[in-house]
Amino acid sequence: MSDTLYWNALHMEHSVVPESHVNIGEHVRLVIDYKNQVHFMHNLFNTDTDGRTAAWPMWLQTKTGKFQAGTQEFMSRIGSMIRHHGLIANLSLRENLLLPFLYQGDQTRLEQAVKELDNVAEWLEITASLDEQAGERMTYTHALISLGRCLLSRPTIVVAQEVHMGMNPEHLEHFRELSVSALAQLGSGLLYLTDSPNEGSGLEFARTLSLAPAEAGNNTVAE
Repeated sequence: MSDTLYWNALHMEHSVVPESHVNIGEHVRLVIDYKNQVHFMHNLFNTDTDGRTAAWPMWLQTKTGKFQAGTQEFMSRIGSMIRHHGLIANLSLRENLLLPFLYQGDQTRLEQAVKELDNVAEWLEITASLDEQAGERMTYTHALISLGRCLLSRPTIVVAQEVHMGMNPEHLEHFRELSVSALAQLGSGLLYLTDSPNEGSGLEFARTLSLAPAEAGNNTVAE
């Protein structure tokens, strides 16, 4: 059995995110408006006091066990790329890249990320600015940092919003090339949240899911 991210149907005000899954190495697109993307991402990492998913069941099934959303085991295997939230302004780009590992408190993973950081930065073409304070940066840099964190953490599944939104055409084309190449290197599964099936990421998807009316149940569109 390969690693697979599963989730049950998520009921919102007047719609439902259909029950589905993403296999490792598989790219799945979920067409969902921005407000509900935020809601979805919140539920991805939100837990109750018992360490279970607070609002809805989502889990990673692996050869060694089933890990619920919000648990340490789940979060160490799931990468995220969140629109406009790649950077903390008062930290350097280097510190921003390492921030998830500092939060996790896993010294071994942190040390490994530190060893690999310079190579990742060179590949992303940000070596010269690594030790600069992040401050105010363009969308492109936010997206690069999000991508770099995934390259360092090597997640089983990446959950991503449209981090390329707002880039100029030159940056957009280069980021498309980098992200497609990075996902190929990682071999991770991808759950891609977008408000349009014409999102312009340049990625190929095994299937596309869309929101269904609350009373109608699942609405899955296969490509």
